[in-house]
Amino acid sequence: MKKYISLIAITLLFGLTAFQCEQKRDCCVPPVCSEIHTLKGKWRLTGYENNLNGQMENDPEPDGKGVIFTFDDNSKEGSITGHTFVNEVSGSYTLGEGCSFKVLVFGGTKVGEPVDFSRKAWLKSDVNGYYQIVGGTLKIGFAGSQDMMVFKKI
Repeated sequence: MKKYISLIAITLLFGLTAFQCEQKRDCCVPPVCSEIHTLKGKWRLTGYENNLNGQMENDPEPDGKGVIFTFDDNSKEGSITGHTFVNEVSGSYTLGEGCSFKVLVFGGTKVGEPVDFSRKAWLKSDVNGYYQIVGGTLKIGFAGSQDMMVFKKI
């Protein structure tokens, strides 16, 4: 009988602690990496998500020109073209294991961006990053940054 009571107690303890994971953002299991191993597509930046508290900074002009990047790759290496609010941009990247990637080069015209939203859209060159694609949403983050860029496929 003691054996059954111990087994039930352990099961209850495990069950109660498992439900606590849903309350914490960084607990238990990492988010789904990606449904596919490519960044290929045309993506509009819709906001920046803070990894620590989940707060979003949304595009201040969702119906305006916006920040649009087109990624084209062969699941190993690729190119980026597109624009911010006022600049044309381009670059190249490589895809690594899991959902890691590295922007090799990124640059463009040098007109001053009118708002912080598009100013932050410049991808960091030579820094390890990670991505997640689920449905029509792409999230990109970089080592040492607490914000992830959130894109919608267009």
